[in-house]
Amino acid sequence: MNQECWNPGSETGFLINPDPLENLAKIETGFAHQKATELEDISEQLPRLVKTGEIRPVLSELDIHDVSVLEDCSALRVVERAFQIYSHFANAYVWCDEGNPTDHIPEGVAIPLVQLANIVERPPILPYATTSLCNFKRINPDGEIRVDNLQCIQKIVGIPDESWFHLIHVEIEAHAAKAIQACITASKAIDTQDGAGVREALSEIPGAFVKMMKTFNRMGEHCKPEVYYFTLRPYLFGFNNIIYKGVDEYEGKPQTFRGESGAQSTVIPAIKAYLGLQHERGGLSEHLEIMKNYMPKPHRELIANIDAVKIRNFVINCDEKTLTDKYNACLKSVFAFRSLHLKMVAEYVSKRVENPIGTGGTEFMHWLKKLRDETAQQYLN
Repeated sequence: MNQECWNPGSETGFLINPDPLENLAKIETGFAHQKATELEDISEQLPRLVKTGEIRPVLSELDIHDVSVLEDCSALRVVERAFQIYSHFANAYVWCDEGNPTDHIPEGVAIPLVQLANIVERPPILPYATTSLCNFKRINPDGEIRVDNLQCIQKIVGIPDESWFHLIHVEIEAHAAKAIQACITASKAIDTQDGAGVREALSEIPGAFVKMMKTFNRMGEHCKPEVYYFTLRPYLFGFNNIIYKGVDEYEGKPQTFRGESGAQSTVIPAIKAYLGLQHERGGLSEHLEIMKNYMPKPHRELIANIDAVKIRNFVINCDEKTLTDKYNACLKSVFAFRSLHLKMVAEYVSKRVENPIGTGGTEFMHWLKKLRDETAQQYLN
């Protein structure tokens, strides 16, 4: 299926473009209207059903809908909305009762979820692309993608902190668009040996990071660390040995998948690759490679096709102070963003956690510091 809605845009970056589909029942999809309405009704009630403890009985009784008809849709955005619904159902079912853990996902959720996962070509679990990259609605359709002009389409717990957490990431992704486009422009300028074009493009990157960090620093305005940690975070963890009932391709064998994580954002991996940053193998570096599987396919392909030595070697070979300074300013921006990320993770997670494993399934603090410090070691003289 064509996945061009995930191609990076000059204003939207890695956000889905056009804006996400909000409701399967409001458009013609080839999916039975009655089924679409049922799914949308449950998805809208999801926070209430989780709160009242009704979610498992409701999802256990859910009919097995054949979603394969969505493969014939002309827009992947339709499939993404269906995947969004079912992946939220799955995480809600698994994590709704900490005192009564489950070892399975019922057939009515598991079978359609795996079908949809095969279409979007990502694992059958709730990922960052689904909680953030296609989980926003503009209040003013003509307004910018800014947190104060956004609402979440899909929620699990339904509290303001949940929406703010995801929408802050949406705005960060929008600001990152200029940095991604600058990297692409710089790479193309090198093809024609346009040194001035490279300098101009690299000059755009630090400003984009300033805006990204300004937005990131707003996280605490409406998402309190203790609320995130105890109320939202538990629903974002991965699955360990969970049986997807009725899914023939799994043959009844338990499945393990990584949880939702900012490490599934394409922004920093793409900029890192364009700028030629290298990191020591092992630990979080290997984890970050695995996380690429949870990104939309066009994002994975973009990273895979980046010439990771092109910009850095051009700057080195030019041996021009102005160009070197502009390149180093980009690396310093990456360093500053990683420092802020480290600070946020410390505030929102590590101060409260006994087990140092994050939602994505890795021991994060040590390796986040290492990635940040290795960035500073690669400034050019």
